[in-house]
Amino acid sequence: MPEKRDFKELQRRIGYRFKDAELLENALMHTSYVNEQGFDKTMSNQRLEYLGDAVVELSVTNAIFAKLPDADEGVLSNLRAKLVCTSGLARVARNLGLGEYLVLGKGADKGRERENPTVLEDAFEALAGAIFLDGGWKKASTFVYNALEVSILNAMDGIGRDKGTWDRKTALQIELQRKGPVKISYRLRREEGPPHEKRFYVDVYLYDEILGSGSGYSKKEAEQDAAGHALEDLNVLKED
Repeated sequence: MPEKRDFKELQRRIGYRFKDAELLENALMHTSYVNEQGFDKTMSNQRLEYLGDAVVELSVTNAIFAKLPDADEGVLSNLRAKLVCTSGLARVARNLGLGEYLVLGKGADKGRERENPTVLEDAFEALAGAIFLDGGWKKASTFVYNALEVSILNAMDGIGRDKGTWDRKTALQIELQRKGPVKISYRLRREEGPPHEKRFYVDVYLYDEILGSGSGYSKKEAEQDAAGHALEDLNVLKED
């Protein structure tokens, strides 16, 4: 087995202190070391990575679902995919300095596997799985959110910026809640025309203040239009 190491600084970085230190050690033990030493393959961090993969995905899903109440499943799925991809999780692992704590085989260490994005992604997910086993769901999800908070906010800022696909209701929600939760509502002002060509007129409110008005041939279209006008007034939506 590798020499016992001092994990105080790492635990400070991740904001969690383990009750069972062996779980933390296991989360950082790469398959190359296990294979080199002839240990049982279950001693590597791959089982914890398997568990942590689910912990990370659910934590991110829960966070963006709560932050974007008006986003549809397509927007949420695209955002989650950007956040839990290999490059995204590897970047977070680097920020935490997980590479320096990994236990690698000699060949893998010489091959600079500490910098390998897939190895770092696995280590982050294994760490999330270890925290889940040691401290439960709340501790694990808090760890994941704190580690990914900047990435989540940056990704939210970039949602649907391509013309024609921008979800303006989601963009408005993001813009208005930068400093904390706010109450946004869409209220139907009136509808006009025959049933087959009905036009809807909607106002968007921040609490009781009208931020913008819009219209469309469905309530959803009118709400998007109202959100777009609100963004224009906030100087967020700019035409090229």
